[in-house]
Amino acid sequence: MNIKKLGIVIYGKCSHRNGFWEEWLDKAKELIYIIGHTATHIGVTGTSFSEDLRTLKHCEGKVKTVIASGEPVKSLSVYSLPKDYHTCLDDNCWLCLSITHKSEQYEKYQNYAYCELNFDECNEELVRQIKNMLLGFIEIEECEIFTMDKPQVPFNYVFKGMGEDIRKYPTLNILQKTCRS
Repeated sequence: MNIKKLGIVIYGKCSHRNGFWEEWLDKAKELIYIIGHTATHIGVTGTSFSEDLRTLKHCEGKVKTVIASGEPVKSLSVYSLPKDYHTCLDDNCWLCLSITHKSEQYEKYQNYAYCELNFDECNEELVRQIKNMLLGFIEIEECEIFTMDKPQVPFNYVFKGMGEDIRKYPTLNILQKTCRS
């Protein structure tokens, strides 16, 4: 069975403020619940707590303590993973906020907020809610809503700054694209 994913990504300037990362964590968990899942795992980079995926239940307090101590955070992801998952790509849904993405090959964007969920769980109102939540953390330069088959790994398309060569993503279907003028 091939699963189709919906991706919503906003690239732009970070709306960083006091309590920013704690707010992102709380909003991401809330949004996953609204989508119909439970937030189960967290991934954070840039702090002394940076490591692979960790269960939210066991480390949320520790992550919040590290963030509150002032350690710089580069990205924070919140996932809903099934009990039998093998990798983070097995997600039911996940949200990622990255404010320092830099790559010599993909320099177009440095900051983005992203949500990926199963297409069959979407409706117009939910997409609007997700987009509005993401806009609370990133000042829009460009926004894209798209679908892609899960095996194509939609996040690779996002991470590479909307893919320089979209032919690499044959199942990509761009539903909406918005650029700030």
